[in-house]
Amino acid sequence: MADQNLNSYGKHFKLKRFILKNMFVDVCLPKNNEEEFIKAAEKLGTKGLLFLYEKKEKNISSLQTKTKIKLYSGTINGSSKINFVKAEQQNIVDKNSKFLYGFEDLEKKDSFHYRRSGTNQVLCKLIKTKNKVFVLDMEKIFTSSDKETLLGRLQQNLMLIRKYKLDLIICSFATKSSNLRAEEEYKALIRSLGYQEEARNATKTLSKFLL
Repeated sequence: MADQNLNSYGKHFKLKRFILKNMFVDVCLPKNNEEEFIKAAEKLGTKGLLFLYEKKEKNISSLQTKTKIKLYSGTINGSSKINFVKAEQQNIVDKNSKFLYGFEDLEKKDSFHYRRSGTNQVLCKLIKTKNKVFVLDMEKIFTSSDKETLLGRLQQNLMLIRKYKLDLIICSFATKSSNLRAEEEYKALIRSLGYQEEARNATKTLSKFLL
């Protein structure tokens, strides 16, 4: 009987771990309004939320008791395990940074001959060598007044991500709860640019780093 209970527990643990590794976790930047993000995420059917804070993580255990959504805490420009930094070369080589965001808006204007997408073959090789994660922060794409330019840059970066087999995360990076989107909206946008596999996998990547 004890062996059966242990076996049942083991199967349950493996199933739970599999679900956590393969769920969509969106990323947002709250300003003491975490509950607004949680309510918006619940309406969208989002299974997980990662709250990012400047420099230092925040204890969110009290918030977790109020929702079934799995909550996580991380930092921007901090030193936590889950730390997001601007996609600049010094951060690519910094051993304390893992997740790189903001590639598409590093350059203000495109060249007449090519897109300035914030990365290139040399940087992508470095990202791969340093085992970093490429983050597509989608809020600015959905809300930009110059969406065409950003989509062009995004498409060029997706080409490089595929070529160099980079780890990719797609998330909202929302600064307002109203800018959260359902997982399927992110997938649909990436599919529309011709990247089916990336659309299928990249919304699940972050959860693997949160276990």
